Amino acid sequence: MKHKRFAAVVLAAALLLTGCGGAAAPAGSGAASQSGAAAAVQPAQKERITDQWSLEKTVRGEMIGVQKLSIHVPQLVCDSPDAAALNEELAAMYAAEYMDYESYPDAEVSQGEECSQTEINWDAYWYGDCVSLVMRSHDYDDAPWYYSGWCFDFATGRQITTAELLQRMGLDPDEVQAQVQRQAMQTFDREMAQGAYYEGLRLGGNLSEMRMGTLEYNALENLCLLLPQQDRLVLRGKYCSETDWGWQQLDVEIPLTSAAPADTPVLTDTYDGVQVQLKGTQAAITLSPAPKTDQWGTDIGIRVEQAHTYPILGSYNEYIDLCIGELGASFHPVVYLLTKDGVVEYVDVLRCLMFGNAMICQDPIYFANNGVSLERSGSEVNLRREDGSVLELAPLSAEWSAQEIPYSVTGSYNYTAENGWNWLDLGSDGSVQLGVQDNSRIYRGDASYLGVVPEGVVLGISADETEAGQTSIEFVAAVKTDLYNETLSVTMIDGQNPFAEGETQLQMTRSYG
Repeated sequence: MKHKRFAAVVLAAALLLTGCGGAAAPAGSGAASQSGAAAAVQPAQKERITDQWSLEKTVRGEMIGVQKLSIHVPQLVCDSPDAAALNEELAAMYAAEYMDYESYPDAEVSQGEECSQTEINWDAYWYGDCVSLVMRSHDYDDAPWYYSGWCFDFATGRQITTAELLQRMGLDPDEVQAQVQRQAMQTFDREMAQGAYYEGLRLGGNLSEMRMGTLEYNALENLCLLLPQQDRLVLRGKYCSETDWGWQQLDVEIPLTSAAPADTPVLTDTYDGVQVQLKGTQAAITLSPAPKTDQWGTDIGIRVEQAHTYPILGSYNEYIDLCIGELGASFHPVVYLLTKDGVVEYVDVLRCLMFGNAMICQDPIYFANNGVSLERSGSEVNLRREDGSVLELAPLSAEWSAQEIPYSVTGSYNYTAENGWNWLDLGSDGSVQLGVQDNSRIYRGDASYLGVVPEGVVLGISADETEAGQTSIEFVAAVKTDLYNETLSVTMIDGQNPFAEGETQLQMTRSYG
């Protein structure tokens, strides 16, 4: 025992002398060269993270009843400012609430007496000198586990982001991010289609709110990084659910070794000047001059003078079929996409063009499911289902587009820029008002929900200046609220930013005046 204590003292002194310790493994070593995450934890690594506070006790209180506490809060054994700040953050988040229970006497639990359990613990996943520290907690026995993660580099004594650790593994963070969000949305859509929860959610914007929440939560900075075995990287997130606590855990496995590219089939269709092509995750719509597209110039002032290709934004699934049809009496093209799970998504081409030059994939029509193929009947598209029945899609897509603006982004917002005070009012019914150029120009019009992208809920806005004979504006923007800071992030997708010319992103502050 004396020799073990002496070795620990020597190791601690070495760690202090070198800041956070030298490399416990070669800086370039990774999961591929280790015998598994658990086996890869060398003795020096084990000493780099220890419990800073722990409590194993059963307590009794008037407000809490009988509660079994099993709490372990880690600390980084490192003298860098980043380590100190992270240790303080962990203590505040996971230990402070329970420290008073240290003075409580141990409670005896009688037979048949209810006893809830609170458990907090941590896991460390190593990649060379870098660690992914994952906290897990739940409040009582049948409650879901909640996870939070931090990444830290002991070689530099610096806290790093999940994206930085992925780069050290030789991965492209943008590609990993897209893969995680695609899988999250596919899982969400699959559950919604199977459970038929959408009926009470579409109106009022709740459905789009849930889709946006799923995208937002699965941003890289919100994910936990796990290396459970050799060559296995798992990013742990969650998706919004109508069952079991409102959220479900989602684990996305990312290959650490590149696989041979799959032979991805190309899906394509053409209809009266509208062409769609889809290969893998890349989808695009091309508009070309044609008799029917030329008619738009006379009818609605939209002119297609040369072929132009638009990427489809907001599509996250894997697709097995596509088809272009019409909606209504005039030329109103709609691109329908059939997912591998048999659910229909669509892009309302004309509706998107009414606001600018961005093609947004609308939310899936969940009750248009169990599909095996799309087929055009005259000018409209039908869905053929597994049982042989045929479902007309035109009335469904018209109904599905009638969604209110999601409640989280509605309200009044202010923005101060070089050209003075600007403001925006969004109503759940789609009404919109905005004042720009120090409130010298006021516009009123409509905002239409078009879909969701990682930057936020996509709105197409069309408004006229209140003084007769003045200008009108049309633009497409993704909006997302930060409830904690009470701000609205506005990311321009197409059209001129009316609040700050030339800016693609800005933040507006919620107004209660």
